[in-house]
Amino acid sequence: MPMLRRTPGAQRARPTVLWHALIASGTLFLTSTPVVARSPTRSIDAAAASAPAATTTAVPFPPPSAQATVDVFFSPGAGTDEAIVDLVGTARTRVWIAGYYFTSSSVARALDRAFRRGVDVRVVLDRSQATRASSTATYFHDQGVPLWIDTRHPVMHHKFVVVDDGTVGFGSMNFTRAGAQHNAENFNLFRHWTALASTYAREFERLRRKAVRYVPGMILENHTTGDEPP
Repeated sequence: MPMLRRTPGAQRARPTVLWHALIASGTLFLTSTPVVARSPTRSIDAAAASAPAATTTAVPFPPPSAQATVDVFFSPGAGTDEAIVDLVGTARTRVWIAGYYFTSSSVARALDRAFRRGVDVRVVLDRSQATRASSTATYFHDQGVPLWIDTRHPVMHHKFVVVDDGTVGFGSMNFTRAGAQHNAENFNLFRHWTALASTYAREFERLRRKAVRYVPGMILENHTTGDEPP
């Protein structure tokens, strides 16, 4: 198991030989043995073995490099919003972000700044975000930030961000003030783990290809309104 030590606003884990990070129902698990995490529609096989017959999709979970680190943020009070803003500020080539609820003005402005300095910024949001008054979707559209709305799924519940080639952050936390400052949430920031970032980049592109470009005033049938305050 990796050793945990305190860093400002987060706990940091550094792998020794090999460790596996899995998400199940929005929770991060760190184990020293191969594990399969399952959800109703998706599983991740940490041992890179064949998927059980009962599952629909399996993704071999890539091992970290020797330099890989993970900063673990537990909200509230961990400075998660600030960490995400700082992360976006370091981006050189790309920031691809998928979110269910997105009302954080500080993160939205950071994405706009990255876009204006030539970073490949792409955003995919749940359909509920296209119908909210004064939504972040409208802000992105007005600033020219490329935005897609997921209409393929009843709910697009992802909360992750891919930065450049080797960094990815994900967890239970929505990109909202409530998520960062009020709710009990987690956000896990992995650096120097190219294979993991690539796995999430592929998932982002899968979502984006099936999504539709956002247009202000667009009407989506059977949209959900969500239940998290801004």
